[in-house]
Amino acid sequence: MRSFILSIAAIAMLALPSPTTAQGPGRLSGRVKDEAGKPLAGVTATVINSESGKETTQVTNRKGRVTIAVLDPDPVHTIVLSKEGYQTIREEVRLKRGDPALGDWIMVAGQAEAPPPGLELTAEEMARSKAAVEHYNAGAQAFNAGDLAAAAASFDAAITEDPELLQAYEIGSVIHYRLENHDRALELVAKVLEADPTNSRALGVRYDAYNALANEAEADAALDALLATSADIDTARRTYNRGLSHAKNADIESAIPRLEQALAIEPGLAPAWGLLGDLEIARGNYARAIECGDHLIELEGSRERGLSLRHRAFEAMGDEAGAAEALRALADENPDAVMSSLFERANDLFDNNDSEGAAKLYRQVLDLQPDNPRAHYKLGLALLSLDDAATAKSHLERFIELAPEDPEAASARDMLSYLN
Repeated sequence: MRSFILSIAAIAMLALPSPTTAQGPGRLSGRVKDEAGKPLAGVTATVINSESGKETTQVTNRKGRVTIAVLDPDPVHTIVLSKEGYQTIREEVRLKRGDPALGDWIMVAGQAEAPPPGLELTAEEMARSKAAVEHYNAGAQAFNAGDLAAAAASFDAAITEDPELLQAYEIGSVIHYRLENHDRALELVAKVLEADPTNSRALGVRYDAYNALANEAEADAALDALLATSADIDTARRTYNRGLSHAKNADIESAIPRLEQALAIEPGLAPAWGLLGDLEIARGNYARAIECGDHLIELEGSRERGLSLRHRAFEAMGDEAGAAEALRALADENPDAVMSSLFERANDLFDNNDSEGAAKLYRQVLDLQPDNPRAHYKLGLALLSLDDAATAKSHLERFIELAPEDPEAASARDMLSYLN
C-alpha cells in the first residue's frame, strides 16, 4: 500500500514541524480501494490532531475519494479509515498549509481489529529513562511493521528500564494477547489496573485473555468489570461472544442475560437477536422469540432471519395460523430457500418413518405453491403410509396431471392402478 504516512513509532522522538509563513488550512486528499482495486465508498476518514485531540471527519464518495480540510495543520495528525466489514487503517500524517498531502489506501476485508491504545508518549513519559523511551519507540516501530514478537520484546525491555512507564504495560498487554501470551498479558494488565481500575482497554484485554484461557469464572467476572466502565460497540461484541460461548456449552440460563446485556448496549447487533431468539425457543419462551424475530425484521439485511425465527416460534407453540402467515412472508422474501428447506425437512421425516410430520410439511409447500408436482407426489406417498388412500389418490392424480413426463410418473400410475 503506497502512502505518504510516517511511522507512528516516530511520534515520541520527532519534534513538531518548524513554524511556517504559508497561509491557509492543510488539506488531505486521497482515495480508498478494496483488495480488488475497486473504489470503496462510505469509508469514514477521520483526521485527529495529536495535540488537541480535535477530529475532522469526511466520508469517501462513490469513487472512493475523500478530501479533508484541517484548519490547524501544524501538529502531527493521525488518520483513521474505518468501514464495517473491513480492517481499520490507522496511520500518521504530516500536513502543510496550502500544500495538499496525497494518499492511496487499500482496505482489507475482515473484522476491524481495535488498534492498541495510542502509541504516543506524553512529555512527562518522555522525560523518563532515555533507554526506556528508546525501547518504547523501537517497540512502536516494530508494531507498525507487523513484527509483534519484536514489539513485545521491546516493550518488555522498556518496562525493565522504567517499571513506572504504564503506557508500555498497556500496549504491551495488547501485543502479548495478540501473540497468545495470555499469562504475560494478564501480568501487564494487572499493573495498569492497579494504577487505573477503570482503564477500559486494560479491562478488555483482561477479559479477552481469561476467555482465551477458558477460565470461565474469571472471564465472567472480568466482563462484569468491563461492563461497569464501558458501553461501546466492542464491549457489546465481547458480551455477545460470551453469551455465544455459554450457549455452545448448553448453559442457556447464563447465555441469555449476556445477550440481553449486549443488546442493551447495541440494539442493532443482529446476531445477538438471532441467537437470543433461538435460545428462547429452546426454553419454550415463544413470545420473546417472536419479539426477537420482529427486531431482526427491522434491521437491514436481517429480514429473512427474522421471518424464519417467527415461523419456528409459531410452529413450536402450535399456532398454525401464525406459522402459516410467517411462512408465506418468508416465502415472499426467498421462495427458493423456503421450498428447499421445507422439502429437505419433509423428506428427512418421511425417510425416518414419520409420515405424519412429513405430510404436514408437504401440505405447507402446497399452501405456498398449489401446483408443485413434486409436493403432490411426495404427499401422496406419505398419505399412503398413513392409510389415507382416497386423499393419496387425488394427489397422485394431480402429480401426473402436472408432470406426465416426470421420471416418477410411471410409478405413480402403477400405484393408482393398484388403488383403483
